[in-house]
Amino acid sequence: MIAEAKPGFIDRLRGMFSVAYEASEPNHKRRDPGRRIRSSDDATTEGQRRQLINNASDLNRNFSVAAWAIRKHLDYVSSFTLQARTPNPEFNRQLESFVASWSKPKRFDVGKRHGLRRFIRMAEARRVMDGDVFLVKQRTGQLQAIEADRVRTPDHKDDMAKGAEYAHGIRLGRGGTMAGVSVHKRSIQGSGYTFEKEIRAANVCQLAYWDGFDSKRGISPLSAAINDFQDVREVRDYAKAKAKITQLFALAITRESDDTEAISDDYSVDFGKGPIKLDLDPGDGVDFLESKHPSTEFQAFLQTCLMAAMKSLDMPWSFYDESFTNFFGSRAALGHYLTSCKSKRDDLVELLDDITSWRLALAIGNGELILPAGMAFGNLSWEWVPAGVPWWDPLKDIKASVMAIEAGLTTRSRVVKEVYGEEWTDTIDKLAGEQTYAETAGVSLSVTKGDADDANDINTVEA
Repeated sequence: MIAEAKPGFIDRLRGMFSVAYEASEPNHKRRDPGRRIRSSDDATTEGQRRQLINNASDLNRNFSVAAWAIRKHLDYVSSFTLQARTPNPEFNRQLESFVASWSKPKRFDVGKRHGLRRFIRMAEARRVMDGDVFLVKQRTGQLQAIEADRVRTPDHKDDMAKGAEYAHGIRLGRGGTMAGVSVHKRSIQGSGYTFEKEIRAANVCQLAYWDGFDSKRGISPLSAAINDFQDVREVRDYAKAKAKITQLFALAITRESDDTEAISDDYSVDFGKGPIKLDLDPGDGVDFLESKHPSTEFQAFLQTCLMAAMKSLDMPWSFYDESFTNFFGSRAALGHYLTSCKSKRDDLVELLDDITSWRLALAIGNGELILPAGMAFGNLSWEWVPAGVPWWDPLKDIKASVMAIEAGLTTRSRVVKEVYGEEWTDTIDKLAGEQTYAETAGVSLSVTKGDADDANDINTVEA
């Protein structure tokens, strides 16, 4: 007999699977993130934002793995060199010389402590830990850094602009733009803040990690990893304490008799006297008490937590554990990581271009830098070049680069820039200078050229 479905059964069955996105349905087995979609500004109060900053800063101060990950991020992201790009070679040298002089601590930083390189590195560090940082342009041509926790909404209406709207210390203008920044001083006695001043947005550069179009303040990429880092740090401390306890010597002596009169004082052992020999009664035995701690499972769990936490900075595990993979795996991981660094470098280049344009305008206006005849400010051109990444296998990489250049797939300038962070023409100028100096001194230079496929095939080319 053929069974017939009851009317409506197919419709009910189809309805059970009609949800297009299962994650859109409430599920009591999982944590409910809430039903209100909010920007990061609305999702955190000013107090919660400061707590995120405190937690990230504490990890940087007291957990070596987190501090190392931040420093490694800075090594790849925050180092740049200015290359002038005007058609006038002589003026290019003057421009680069001026920027090098301006980059000194006494001319660059209001506090006269940090030069441009260190200043930008520290600004990126604050952006990583705090979410954003504010750089204030001074009339003297110097910069002042305002850390994120000092920018907050004033507590008193007298310190606010009349009728203005604020979002986490940012005074909002038309269309949600930044019209001003409310800066506070940290209290010396406690954790409070005192209103200091409001700075016009035209004089401020905000360097931030954005997570939404509606956000007015940045959010640290470490926010998703702070709990993992803190858990690993705490569990590690507990494991170390347990490991110290398990290192204490202890003996378990087994007796066959319950007769207390048979107990001998010879079984009292002092390990501080050196090697011990125990003369046991017949039938008695002794075992050392030990605990295999930490277990391999526990170590693997901590490694997994750290791997996940490091991904907040897009960092591969092979950076932390060089033995984790082979040469080719490490190189592939580096390639992926460098790709993730590009957008972060672009943010810093945009910042550097902004402050460079502002500083050059001041320099030309007050006569510190004289433009060549026929050149206007709009004709100035430069490039902030990130630090290069050295070849991993120089012999093979050089051969591959030469082949790519000969095939027209890349240029000498791009190769030199990626590896050494310099312009190819600068390299040519330096080589020419070396050769001229050597000829003046009566010294013959030679360059040894090796074949990557046959190390024994060496040709000497006279310079």
